[in-house]
Amino acid sequence: MLNWYLQNGKESDVVVSSRIRLARNLANFPFITKANHATKQKIEETIKEITPSLGYGLQFVKLKDMDDITKMVLVEKHLISPNFALDKQETGAMLINEEENISIMINEEDHLRIQVMNAGFDLENLMNLATEFDETLGKALPYAYHEKYGFLTACPTNVGTALRVSVMVHLPRTSGNWKYWKNFRSYS
Repeated sequence: MLNWYLQNGKESDVVVSSRIRLARNLANFPFITKANHATKQKIEETIKEITPSLGYGLQFVKLKDMDDITKMVLVEKHLISPNFALDKQETGAMLINEEENISIMINEEDHLRIQVMNAGFDLENLMNLATEFDETLGKALPYAYHEKYGFLTACPTNVGTALRVSVMVHLPRTSGNWKYWKNFRSYS
């Protein structure tokens, strides 16, 4: 199967890709900002142990085992964040499947940053996949959750569902020929 970013999806002429992101932290572990090196390693080990039972063809990869070019390729594909790629700590890993439509950053801002992506406008299918995967992972690892506040995250703006839904769109004429836009504005 082709990687998601090599395919065309619904409304691909305008919508380049869709993404659902969930931030999750594990119960009984401090947030990344308060976790020491040993704790971060324990989080990685815990996730690595359960990876085969998750399915989805996920593979566990440590960032320290990647060269800088590989990390930058992952950033360009929007599979990891630039800050995560540049972090020179000995911890940091990811789970990723062969199609690269499921990518989980481990020990980024939160213990887990779950991302599911697809070409074109595909939010409903992605939400179903994200929910299914989140439930599978949540059965294997207890999440940090509060009855009143929801999922607990390192950043207060993510607390609650810890869900971010986004689409990347192609907007023609928003870069490049600024002379055209200057002229266009004068005619408006």
